[in-house]
Amino acid sequence: MRFLLRLKHWQLFSLTWGIAIIISVVSFSTNELIIELYPVMMLLLTAGFLGWIWAISVELHGLVPQGVPLPLRLFKLYFAIPIVYSLMITGGVIYTIIKGDPQLDLTMSFFIGVLFILHLVSMVCIVLGIRFAAKTLKSIELGRHARFNDYVGEFFLIWFSIIGVWLLQPIINKLTEGVKPS
Repeated sequence: MRFLLRLKHWQLFSLTWGIAIIISVVSFSTNELIIELYPVMMLLLTAGFLGWIWAISVELHGLVPQGVPLPLRLFKLYFAIPIVYSLMITGGVIYTIIKGDPQLDLTMSFFIGVLFILHLVSMVCIVLGIRFAAKTLKSIELGRHARFNDYVGEFFLIWFSIIGVWLLQPIINKLTEGVKPS
């Protein structure tokens, strides 16, 4: 995932949001095309977004100043949940497309209930992952333990990555090159 940190901002944007936007525009005219390309679009977008957060958190963790409490194992543990969940959802959508329309019965209702709970847990884990990545980035930049008010901007820029990629990736590029951003 380190390659994501070395990409220029426009390359990372193109890889994640750009391809997803193009697929959305191209497939907008045909329902069948939307159904076929939606899993591909979501997989690329989710892999790019979650991969970027993973790369910031894991690959830059070695640059965090000594004494800053950022437990990398805990991050990996709770961030694995949305990754597995995303793969399950994509697989489920592909299976549903191949199999046809599922019948809504008791089994399907149970599946939807479990899916809802997993979705909520996954969302909490993603927010925690964004927080960890933002704190990692700002702690490196400040050279000390960053508090939430220090990295709240980075938090929202990562969350709204469609904009954040353009502003944060140049800073990340400098960090991966060993240059301290000003």
